[in-house]
Amino acid sequence: MIITFGTQKGGAGKTTLAIAFANYISGISERGINVFDFDFQKSFYHKWKEDEHSGHPKIYDVKIIDDDNKQPFTDFEHLIEMKESDDINLFDLAGTLDARYSDLLIYSDFIIIPFEYSNVSAKSTMVFINFLGLLESQAERVFIRSKYDKGYKYQNQEGMDAEISKYGMLLKNPVFKRNCLQTLDTRKLSYEQKYAVKNVFSELIDYINQTLEIKI
Repeated sequence: MIITFGTQKGGAGKTTLAIAFANYISGISERGINVFDFDFQKSFYHKWKEDEHSGHPKIYDVKIIDDDNKQPFTDFEHLIEMKESDDINLFDLAGTLDARYSDLLIYSDFIIIPFEYSNVSAKSTMVFINFLGLLESQAERVFIRSKYDKGYKYQNQEGMDAEISKYGMLLKNPVFKRNCLQTLDTRKLSYEQKYAVKNVFSELIDYINQTLEIKI
């Protein structure tokens, strides 16, 4: 199985959600978790390495995808093996469009797309959706409201929700703005952090299970 976190623009909380999801799923699933950092900044990987000194055991490995390590893209068959594997192979992409991602975006089982209700995020989300359309990606697209302020009335929410719902699954539960999510550890989720993501990730996992007719 391949689950990819991707957006067209950085700053929407993509890597934060990828780390939180990897931590969360490792705590409830018996499947192997493999994480691949395909972001130019390597934020996920660097955080994972930094947390080696936290005293907590690692719960998954994180590998870098770059010019020196192009796996799993050196051959098409390896990508298909990952797709058909019982393991959960989680990819964190850069917040930019890159032709190197094409095969991954085409053959991912799910592409998780966090977004905000700012005009910039709205436009970049539609650019990313159009890019997936050009690639003829068959991946299920799942949209997550990120950094959501429940005390604020977003003027473009209704229109944006209606538009992106045409292209995939918009989860009902958002990820609210929480300071605790800025201090994630790749070895564990604190009680407060787990509470902050539990509803949205439970909904996401239910959707994955129903779509693939499996249990992860």
